[in-house]
Amino acid sequence: MTVRPFIGSETTTLVASTANGRMTLNSSGFVTVTVDATTTGNLSAGRYVYDLVLDSSGTVTRALEGKFVVTGAVTV
Repeated sequence: MTVRPFIGSETTTLVASTANGRMTLNSSGFVTVTVDATTTGNLSAGRYVYDLVLDSSGTVTRALEGKFVVTGAVTV
């Protein structure tokens, strides 16, 4: 999964992959993405876009895409 500030941006905000341990894929095909609190806490307030791409023996499939908004913390 790749997170960027906007579509077409060359800046990558966050990457979750099996290589970096932030994404797992089980034998039933379920994908779990886990990002720790420190990493998410370091995201600047703003809008972001993401996509989750699966590569199975060279066949690349975009499984999920979307956008989200990060706001500043209310409770400290």
